[in-house]
Amino acid sequence: MQDLFENLDWNKKMEVLRVMNNWTQMEAAERCFTVQKAYWSWEAGKVYPRKNSRRAIARAFSVKEEEIFKA
Repeated sequence: MQDLFENLDWNKKMEVLRVMNNWTQMEAAERCFTVQKAYWSWEAGKVYPRKNSRRAIARAFSVKEEEIFKA
């Protein structure tokens, strides 16, 4: 299972983590200190999050930043 997760694109990892936490995009956005539209654009892979946003995303999902976003 870990191998499958590691091979996903960063935005799909965000989606998987959100679904695993049973959060809506609105709830995930609030936990990442952003608005739903910005969160949606990240999860859709349309916009790559800035450094501060990547940190907030990792904190919200309780994972290391590198586990979602490759260094």
